[in-house]
Formats: sequence, structure tokens, C-alpha cells
Amino acid sequence: MSGAPSYRHGFVAWVVALAATACAPEPSPGIDDDILAFMVDANRPRMVEGRTYSTQAVEASVGPRRFMFPANLYYNQIGPFPDGGVMLSVLWPNLEATAPGDFPVRTVEDGYRQVSIELRYVGYATTGDYLAPHIGSGWAQSLAERVAQPLRFGLTPYAIGLAAGADDAQALEPDWYVVRADGGRLRTFISCDAARVVADGLVMGSRTLVRSGGGRIAMCRHSVVDVESGIAVEMNYARVMLVEWQRLEEAAVGLIGRY
Repeated sequence: MSGAPSYRHGFVAWVVALAATACAPEPSPGIDDDILAFMVDANRPRMVEGRTYSTQAVEASVGPRRFMFPANLYYNQIGPFPDGGVMLSVLWPNLEATAPGDFPVRTVEDGYRQVSIELRYVGYATTGDYLAPHIGSGWAQSLAERVAQPLRFGLTPYAIGLAAGADDAQALEPDWYVVRADGGRLRTFISCDAARVVADGLVMGSRTLVRSGGGRIAMCRHSVVDVESGIAVEMNYARVMLVEWQRLEEAAVGLIGRY
């Protein structure tokens, strides 16, 4: 996993994406009535392993901010964690919540497509203020100790200048990508597993992410602060999705205003 050591790394979940059909299927004697109803309306309440999952709004508090997210939008498809922590989950490429009841039966393949979204209240802090304690750890402790590279996907990579004889710890330092606002203020910060030593592990198709190779899957930690609400948005996703970082960011921040 990527990111500075003080980050709480996100976890890749396995969720089945089930879409509602455009019209009701013909009844089949081999299909259970509950399953048939679910095929007609994927957003209706669904009982799985003794628990009922639904799209009912569930309250969450992030600092003084109150939200009413649909239950199926939460990472566990239930609500905030017992400690009050708020983590949401959407699947690429639609970047929408999955149907109620998918959480317990999620698959590895759909887990590749998951984007986990953690919300934290930071008040009037900017992205740079919020990230300062986290960026200041590791071998290259600040952007000033790295070298800006040519734009990639609209992001400015900051690379470590590896000297001859650099040890493994230096080589494993994550790759950093930055977007700056007017005046040079840090707006978006993304930390990914080092491309020099960790391959993507996935190949992106038009609507699928297919496993490539037998190694681990490279991940990214994407951080941005929505200044208007005072909420930091922390996303975790497979590095192969980095090409769509802007769409991911807009979708995640958009949930704050939507609910």
C-alpha cells in the first residue's frame, strides 16, 4: 500500500455490482421469488445472511456537518463505523454505490474497481495544512526534497533523486503527484506505490479491470480538502485508475454537497 507511514491505509473491498434491468424479466420456475424481485429492482431492500440491506438514508456526522447518506453508499452498506468514522464506497467506472446487500457477497474482481472514500473534519485547514504532518515522514520528507517532473495526466509528479547505491528503503518510497491552486497552494496530493518497483497489477478495459501478473496490486492514496465544508476527503483506489483521478475527485467531493 502507498502513502506516508502515518496514513491509515484504505482497504480494497470486494463488492458485486448488480444493475437493475430495463424491463421485468419473464418469470422462471427456477428463480426464487426474492431473487426475481431483486432482478427487477436492484435498489429494493434485500436480506442477506440474516441482515436487511437497503437504500434508506442513515445519518452521519463529520465534525459539525450532518449528512444523510444512503445506507448502501457506506463501505459496510450499513452506516458509520462504531467509532463514528465515515467511509463510503463506490465502484468504477460508474462511481456509484452498489445495490443493497452486495457487501457480504462481494467478489475479488469487483474489489479491483472499488474506490473507498473516507471523510474527516479539518475545519479551516487547507490541503497543505492537513497533509503537513503526514508528508513530513519517510525518506524524502517534503516536496522540497523531491524534483518536479513533467505533467502526467494533468498532475505534477515529484520524484526522489536516487543516488548511486541507494538502498531498498529509498527505492520503495511512494511516488507523489500534486495539483496546485492559484498562487501555488497545494490543492490535491496523491501518493502511489512506487512504479519503479511495483507494477500496476491490473489492465484497464472500457468497463473492467483485469488482473495482470501475479504480484500485488499497486494502490494510490488521494487526498484533497473541500475548503467550503472543511472536510478532508481521502480516497484509496488501484493505481491503474490514476488516469481518471480528476473524475474520481469530483465524484467523491460531490457526495458532500449531494447529501
